[in-house]
Amino acid sequence: MSRITVNFDGGSRGNPGPAAIGVVLRDEGGAVLRKVGERIGEATNNVAEYKALLRGIELAGEQGAEELELIGDSALVVHQVEGGYKVKNAGLKPLHEEVKRALAGFASWSIRYIPRAQNADADRLVNEAFDGNGKAGAARDPDISSQPEDSSGAIDAGVDIGHVHLKVADVDRALEFYCGILGFELMQRWGADAAFISAGGYHHHIGLNSWSSKGGSPPPPGTTGLFHTAIRYPTRRALADALRRLSEAGWPLEGASDHGVSEALYLADPDRNGVELYWDRPREEWPMAPDGEGVQMGTLPLDLDDLISELRS
Repeated sequence: MSRITVNFDGGSRGNPGPAAIGVVLRDEGGAVLRKVGERIGEATNNVAEYKALLRGIELAGEQGAEELELIGDSALVVHQVEGGYKVKNAGLKPLHEEVKRALAGFASWSIRYIPRAQNADADRLVNEAFDGNGKAGAARDPDISSQPEDSSGAIDAGVDIGHVHLKVADVDRALEFYCGILGFELMQRWGADAAFISAGGYHHHIGLNSWSSKGGSPPPPGTTGLFHTAIRYPTRRALADALRRLSEAGWPLEGASDHGVSEALYLADPDRNGVELYWDRPREEWPMAPDGEGVQMGTLPLDLDDLISELRS
């Protein structure tokens, strides 16, 4: 059974404004079958993304595909097609229905989101269609007109921070700290310049790369950027074990605080990225404001001897 992968991308300059699409088709072995970049007239970013998806499905059908893997960098379009987001915008509903009808002609299909940086070939075709010379340009502007049904009000309570990716000078040196001292597990290594580590078998909680920072130095004081990465431990005893690991490795602390809601250790990794290791007290123990509205956090010294005693209990 013939399986084809379709990377699709679309963009607008003006949103709405002049729009273009880019599509790359590959066979099961990864060989490129077709590349298409073309202007589509006036459209919004999201309409252009849908048009790119439809063009990719059409081209895959012409190639005799029976199975499709669709890959794009528009989270909105991907999640609408897979059914995770409702189609709220009236201008997108006909395109969404057209995609569904087109996909019904295939034996099977899947669709997934990737960041734009990983969709570079299709993105390049969009810009080439605009510029006519391969020169990269601002192919799209943010389109807030067709966001999911839950786009207003409070953020979904289930949202959390999936992972942090750090620029480092030396990946091996960073792994010695995060894996060798703190005990994270190496999940995947990408050559000499990138690694992905986790706790408990997740695909990765921390990414480390030296793609643009190999041999570099930490940012000087007074510059913006990451203040610290906060790593939450499930229990006070687990945090005590982290303190033990640091002590045995002779790794210095830069602070230790009791915030009422949590207890935290502060330090820096080998690249001087700030790191907070902490555990949360049970919610019913959090100090609350006198009026009962809001948490009343503070910063008091943390008794390290008392913390490490958790390991003796």
